[in-house]
Amino acid sequence: MDKKQDILQAAEWLFYNNGFHATSTDRICSEAGVSTRTLYRYFPSREILTQCVMEERKNRFFAALQPPGHPEAIGTLFRVLEQWMLEQGALGCFFIKAWGEYAGEDQQLAAQALDFRYALRAYIAACVRETGRSNSDTLVNALWMLFEGAVTTALITGSAAAVHAGNAALLLMDSSKEP
Repeated sequence: MDKKQDILQAAEWLFYNNGFHATSTDRICSEAGVSTRTLYRYFPSREILTQCVMEERKNRFFAALQPPGHPEAIGTLFRVLEQWMLEQGALGCFFIKAWGEYAGEDQQLAAQALDFRYALRAYIAACVRETGRSNSDTLVNALWMLFEGAVTTALITGSAAAVHAGNAALLLMDSSKEP
């Protein structure tokens, strides 16, 4: 077993389900099956652990997507969101939760949390740009809001929110094609 990965996975799960500040280092160690000393060998501070968890989660999410030029990129984005909700839960956005807890106290962690949002919007913009759609700014904003809305709606309806938003996104993409 890779102890570093065990710590990252345990911390991510606990942060998402219980909150960043509400999760003690002892609880992370217990869940990961490591000592406090082992945790601090890999992650010298709680902030570094949180940074690494956010980076790992962001990288995993984006690795599951198609390249922006792929014809199924937007559809895949919403299917990946649905799959994440099914596997990890539909308790809201991990990065918005992080931003909410760190915005007033740790600018670096808050900025890193918002970076996911910027990267997501840039990905959607690249997908739209690759298709050469008209009104691309309007379309990008609509697709981004559908994604964000699905994350929030899933708190009530579960992963079906991603399916419905994905269907709406594909309708928007189809309706914006040049005649």
